[in-house]
Parts: sequence; structure tokens; C-alpha cells
Amino acid sequence: MTTGSVASRLTALLLLVAVLVVAYALIGWPLQSAYQEALADIGDRRHALARLNAAQARDDVLAARLESGGDTTRSAIVLAETDSSAAALLQSHLQTLLETADAELTSIEALPSDDGGDYRAVRVRAQFTTGHDGLRQVLFALESGRPTVFLDNLTVSARSVRAFGVDRPLDIQVDLTAYRGAGSQP
Repeated sequence: MTTGSVASRLTALLLLVAVLVVAYALIGWPLQSAYQEALADIGDRRHALARLNAAQARDDVLAARLESGGDTTRSAIVLAETDSSAAALLQSHLQTLLETADAELTSIEALPSDDGGDYRAVRVRAQFTTGHDGLRQVLFALESGRPTVFLDNLTVSARSVRAFGVDRPLDIQVDLTAYRGAGSQP
């Protein structure tokens, strides 16, 4: 058996390494890039599928609520015969919301009502004290609850520095407007 020279062995080894590098560059690198892109695409599609499943769940809940007729016992308007009884109902509604938000009603005043065609605007001015979270809860409940209540002339003022650490550091004044049917007497 004859053996080649060291130079020919080294040349053969270099040629083998060069063929492997070229084969990796032509085949391995594009396959690896395609694999990484496919992996990223799969991750994006899983994320999109999770969002679609969450949206479908919300849609199913809304569809069930619509099929059941929703909450028909609660009205968008104040159900009262007179403006004064509507203002009293609005005050009672506000008092309930303030109690759940650990706020304290300071004063409430009935404002003049307006005739708006088929509906009459019933207005009250309320003053209360609460904390930051309580204010957020009350405002959200007023704007999103029933009856529909519109907020106007909202004034929020913080108590003095000496009141630091007080349970209800904010004084709030707000005008609330709700509507009742005008078919009743004013």
C-alpha cells in the first residue's frame, strides 16, 4: 500500500473542508434561515389564534346576552312621574354608588329641569369626598350604569397638606343630568 505525501494529504483534507463549507453555504444555511422564519411564523400564528379565541369568547358572551334580551329591568331613563321624584331617585342612585365606593356625600341640590321634547332633563349638583380609587369607581359607575347619567362641571380639589393620610383626601363637585319621559307632569 502506497501512501501519498503529506502535502497531498493536506490538500485532500482542505478540499474536503472546502466542499463541506460550500455544501453548508448552499444547503444548510438556507435551510436554517427557512426554519427560523417558519418558527417565527408559527409563533405569530399562535398569538393571532389566541387573540381570535379570546375575541370569539367575548362574542359568544355578547351573543348570549343579546339572545336573552339583555337586562330589560333597568332603563336608560329615570322612571318617575315628576321632576322632583326623578331627582330623588337620582340622589338615591348616587348615594348607593358612593356607599359602595367608600365615599361620603356632603351635599346635594336639585337644579332646574329642562324640557327636551320627548324627555325632560333632571339635574342635581352633588358634592362628596372620596379617595382616588373611590373617585374612579364612582365616575365609572355613573357613566356606564343605568339610568344613563351625564356628568358636567366636574371639580376635583385636594384637601390641604395637613390632611395627608386622610381616608378621603378629595373634594368633588359635579352636576349630574339624567332624563325622564316628558309624558308625565313636570
